[in-house]
Amino acid sequence: MKSEAPYLWIIGGSAGSFTPLRQALLNLPYDPDMTIVLCLHRLKQARFQITDAFLRIKGWRVAEPDDKTPIEGGCIYIAPADYHLLIEKEGYFSLSVEEPVHFSRPSIDVTMFSLIQAGWPRAGGILLSGANKDGAQGLFKMYQVGYFTAVQDPTDAEVPHMPNAALALFTPHQIFPISTLPHLLAQKPIPPK
Repeated sequence: MKSEAPYLWIIGGSAGSFTPLRQALLNLPYDPDMTIVLCLHRLKQARFQITDAFLRIKGWRVAEPDDKTPIEGGCIYIAPADYHLLIEKEGYFSLSVEEPVHFSRPSIDVTMFSLIQAGWPRAGGILLSGANKDGAQGLFKMYQVGYFTAVQDPTDAEVPHMPNAALALFTPHQIFPISTLPHLLAQKPIPPK
């Protein structure tokens, strides 16, 4: 992996996260040194193209990655429906149809574990509103190996089960209301050693 790889955010969410996340990203300034990976629980047969909902985000390229899509800065990638999205150390995505994790494919845990295995140089993980505990273990593991971690304040989440599952395991670097997400993302924080 190139040492100048962009800062990579993995944002996981489920029930109650889609609309507030989309609103927050509309207020995010473009940054060519940042990559955002959205791992959102979705229906297998979507009623609309999810990328269309994010196309008005100024400056950012929005895409559902295919197998072997290179990971580039200035992009928002959305995990495709019914596939696990994996980050590879060579700097591209791969797709997997392995069994669902916590009834979910894509699984937030799977994507976060793959980032750790790839050894991505600069990254952070965020967990938003959701109705199951997918992402809690992955975020905890990211924290343990030294990546920045943040969890939406459960009192601010429409469905607090997912944030609460993470907070039951550990105390992340930040607990935040969704309204402050653009500021948090723009900081690209690196935890102190």
